[in-house]
Amino acid sequence: MVSTLGPLPAAGRRGVAAVLCLVLAGAAAGGTLEVNGRAYAWDQVGCFVLPAETLTLARRGEGQTSGWVTGAGLLLDDSTNECRWVAPDTPGVCPIALVDEGAVKTVNVFVMIPADSMENGSVRGFMVGRYPKTSPFPRLGPPRGFVEVTSENAGIHVSPRYRIGDFIPYKSRPLPQLLALHEDLPLKLELLTDLVQEKGLRCDRLEVMCGFRTVIRQRRSGAGHQSAHMYGGAADIYVDADNNGTMDDLNHDGASDSKDSRLLLSCVDELEQRHPELVGGGGWYRRTRQRGPFVHTDVRGERTRWHQ
Repeated sequence: MVSTLGPLPAAGRRGVAAVLCLVLAGAAAGGTLEVNGRAYAWDQVGCFVLPAETLTLARRGEGQTSGWVTGAGLLLDDSTNECRWVAPDTPGVCPIALVDEGAVKTVNVFVMIPADSMENGSVRGFMVGRYPKTSPFPRLGPPRGFVEVTSENAGIHVSPRYRIGDFIPYKSRPLPQLLALHEDLPLKLELLTDLVQEKGLRCDRLEVMCGFRTVIRQRRSGAGHQSAHMYGGAADIYVDADNNGTMDDLNHDGASDSKDSRLLLSCVDELEQRHPELVGGGGWYRRTRQRGPFVHTDVRGERTRWHQ
C-alpha cells in the first residue's frame, strides 16, 4: 500500500513519525530497510537526491508491511515491500515512512539544490567557492548538490544519533547554511560510536566539531587547497559524555590530552579493519589554547594517517 499525505507542516518535516505519533509513538520496526540497495537496520536513515531523481526503497525480513507513507514526491507502488519514489522538483526535506506491523522506519530524504546552480562560487547567496577540477580522493568528488540547513530542519536525523545540523560549516553563524554530506560519513560515525561503547567508554554520540567545510573557508584557513571536508566526507570529532565542551579523559589518567585523541583514533583504525569499505584519512590533534584534542576521520577511500 502507498499513501501520500498532504504537504507537511514545518513541525511535521522533522519526520513522518511526528505526523503519525498517535499510532506509532515509541515503536521500532523489525527487518532491514534498503535504500538504493544499501541495507540499514536503523529506524532512521538519511539520503540525498537531486530534484526529480528516483529512489528505490525496500523492506527485507519477516513480518507484514502495511505500506509506505510520504508527504511529498511521487511513490510508485511496485509491491508491498518495495517501491520507487520520485523526488519533487523543489529542494527540501521529504520524510518517507515504512509502516511495518504498527511500527515505523523513516527515510529522511534531502532533496538538494543542484551544484550546477552555482554562480561565481555562490549558491542562493551562500558563498561556497569554486571546486578544483579534480579531487585527489578516490571516493570523494565535487558535490552533486547542497542541502540548505535551516532552523526548521537542522534537527532532522541522517542516522539514529546524528542530525543534519551537526555537519554545518559554521557553528557560530546563524542559519540557514548550505552543506554537502557524503552518506558514508554518518554511517562511519554510527559504527564508530558503537565501537567506542564496545570498549566500555561512555559515549552516547560523538561531538562533531567540524563537518562540511566550504572551499572558501578551506583556502582561507591556510590548510591547503584540498580537504575531504570540502566534499562532505570528513568530520573532526571528540567524545564529550560529560558535556563540558572538550574531549573526555578516555584513558582515565586525570587529563584530557593527546593520549585521549590517540585512543579515539585507535578505535577508528579498528573500525576500518572491520569495515574496509569505510577506509579513509585519520589524524589526532593535541590540545591548544583555542580548543581541546580531537580526531579527524573521513571516507576518502584510502588509508592515510597524521598527527598534529
